[in-house]
Amino acid sequence: MDIRLRRKIKVYFSSIYLIDILIIALITLILFSILGDYIQINKAQHDLAADKIRSNALGLSALFCIYMGFIAKAFLIVKKNPKSPKIQSNFINNMIFVMKKGLQYKETRNTLLISVSLAMILLIVYLYFLATGGYENNIFVRFFQTYPFKGSIFVIIILFLTMMYALKKTLDIIVVNDALRKVCEGNLQEDIKLDGSPAIKELAENINLLKAGYKEILENGVHNEKLKTELISNVSHDLKTPLTSIINYVNILKSSDITEEERAEYLLILEKKSLKLKALIEDLFEMSKINSGKIKLNRELIDILSLIYQGVGEYSTLYEEKNISFKVTSEEDAVYMELDGKMMSRAIENIIINALKYSLNNTRVYIDIKSENDYIIIGVKNISNYEMDFNEDEMFERFARGDKSRNSKIEGSGLGLAITKSIVELHGGEVKIKKEGDMFKIYLILPLSKG
Repeated sequence: MDIRLRRKIKVYFSSIYLIDILIIALITLILFSILGDYIQINKAQHDLAADKIRSNALGLSALFCIYMGFIAKAFLIVKKNPKSPKIQSNFINNMIFVMKKGLQYKETRNTLLISVSLAMILLIVYLYFLATGGYENNIFVRFFQTYPFKGSIFVIIILFLTMMYALKKTLDIIVVNDALRKVCEGNLQEDIKLDGSPAIKELAENINLLKAGYKEILENGVHNEKLKTELISNVSHDLKTPLTSIINYVNILKSSDITEEERAEYLLILEKKSLKLKALIEDLFEMSKINSGKIKLNRELIDILSLIYQGVGEYSTLYEEKNISFKVTSEEDAVYMELDGKMMSRAIENIIINALKYSLNNTRVYIDIKSENDYIIIGVKNISNYEMDFNEDEMFERFARGDKSRNSKIEGSGLGLAITKSIVELHGGEVKIKKEGDMFKIYLILPLSKG
């Protein structure tokens, strides 16, 4: 025997085909029809059916053997691999999929159970009337013979409703698919609107949520690219400015035409520029370290009021010529929290230095500490010495400055608030900024328990 033929036969007997199911269904109908004729109440028709069975006994036996053979084949294939039997028919696979998955979901379970129940009831009723009334007296036959027009209209309506229902499901899928195609093409503006079953509506809502999330990711990507470009530009500017000054003053110091007083003055300037460059590089490293996610907090029980008073005492004279005073108020004499003292001190120092830099001369900075809903809120308010035309959220971005000028006379890396925000968030807290006229307000919101 040819190898390919043997292979085809082997595949046939190891798989279930549509023809197998059709043969089983057809023989089942034939056997049921014969059984229906046999169980007739009318004695004459019963005897006629019994005689017909006896005369065709050999053919019926062969038919029954074929029937059992196909059932045995299907049974053995399913038994061999019950979870995933080899079925070479999309139609059968679809039917199995509907029967298997249809019972798992509420939306389809009721429909499937009602459909199967109605089909069984109709079959039983039909067999009953067929068995008791025969062909001529069958209620279904009599109905269509007596009311051919109404019967035809009834059949047409049933077919039309079935077609409309099937088309509705198909149209829902087409609309959803069309919306997904638009998403793939980059159109994220239009939402899918569907009127249908709860499952279809939920699908549309989920796709709309997916589109919104995708749109947000794209916008964040564009925003991050913009920030990255600005970051490179700002780092280059803020590193280049002191570095250029250092190179220029080094060249001046090489000259033999300057006096000792000038030399000492230039050395002080060099030291100042070098310290500025060092501070900027340290801030960059610290920001990178915090944002890497690898940093671990060394929490200790610390009085946060002490950290605030320490920061005010240490830095309040930093810009003494501006005559800025601080007023600290608190509901408690001490507020103990589990914090990383070193990092939280840095966050508070950044806020204090920021207030000193940007406060109007001869004004007061207010620091208010209060407890609210298991959180400690540290509010810092000062009157700005410039017009605040910035967006509050932008102030937390790297190298952001309220005056938006890289040539500002106020020194600083522009990383202070970004570092403070990152430190507070590491502690499970939040930082908020508000502006009211010339009043600048920043709030550090920290949980009393570990965040």
